[in-house]
Amino acid sequence: MNQQLIFNHDYQFDETYMAVRCSVLQGGLRNTVFIRMPEGWTAAAWLVQVREDAFFWEDEIELALKREQLDPDGNLWLDGSV
Repeated sequence: MNQQLIFNHDYQFDETYMAVRCSVLQGGLRNTVFIRMPEGWTAAAWLVQVREDAFFWEDEIELALKREQLDPDGNLWLDGSV
């Protein structure tokens, strides 16, 4: 486990962005992560799927943060996959 990253497991569906939103603490700073919903999914089903695949998404988030893929507002955007 990476001690510098703390996953808050606060998954919620954000209808504004049509994505699951969660947060992660990195070195004491809170970053917001958006996992975009793929076409053909409902919001409820996508939220359940992301929660069930939490370990996969944690790995994806960790990799994206290592690659410094944050936007200027400190948000991380990931494309959902099926």
